[in-house]
Amino acid sequence: HTEEGSTGFPIGISHGTDQASIAMPVNPGRALMVFFSLRVTNMIFSEDLFNKSSPEYKALEQRFLELLVPYLQSNLSHFENLEILNFRNGSIVVNSRMKFGRPVAQGVTTTVYLILEDFCNTAYQTMNLAIDKYSLDVESDQADPCKFQACNEYAECKVNKWSGEAECVCNAGYFSVDGLPCQSICELQTDFCLNDGKCDIIPGQGAICCRVGENWWYRGEHCEEYVSEPLVVGIAIASVAGFLLVASGVIFF
Repeated sequence: HTEEGSTGFPIGISHGTDQASIAMPVNPGRALMVFFSLRVTNMIFSEDLFNKSSPEYKALEQRFLELLVPYLQSNLSHFENLEILNFRNGSIVVNSRMKFGRPVAQGVTTTVYLILEDFCNTAYQTMNLAIDKYSLDVESDQADPCKFQACNEYAECKVNKWSGEAECVCNAGYFSVDGLPCQSICELQTDFCLNDGKCDIIPGQGAICCRVGENWWYRGEHCEEYVSEPLVVGIAIASVAGFLLVASGVIFF
């Protein structure tokens, strides 16, 4: 069963045992990859899904590959492979990227959307997956790759200009452990500051322990370096002298 879609692409989505591949547009374009996102509502997200090395992540990744790859292969001409980019919180949001073996027209995103929409409609009956079809989002490789990354407020998404890959880069003073969202070094390493130093994050600079004027006896990144009493007195005198010099200059002028 084939009918002409509004985009001019011949459409034949598989129903039951009647499978027909959707033919790609004849005129080649630039799209070799298509990004898509969908939300599974009957699954519960866990922090282990942030870690791509965790057994839970690998098991869920394998499950979606086993479900989606055969479906896409049988319905899309020139389909080559599928990559799960990440899982995001929100029930479970699955961000993926598919690659085609040859260039296809930019309008392929409409074709892919129709196929995935059909997958969403049949997934619950056949695979016990409740997928919110209204969450379905399909973008060409001209889209912003950062749209499909799950960076938190302590990270910035950056795109490698050579590979085109997007990744979350933690801000200064924040780190990602086992794929988890970026966290403050003050939380990750409770002994980061020594000698009663207070750990703070200065935006754009990173973590500090010895604020000027709060701890005269220690200095260094971790408040690890003891400052001798004569030096402390010298620093205090120099600070006062500097202040008086500036004040007198203001009065003089």
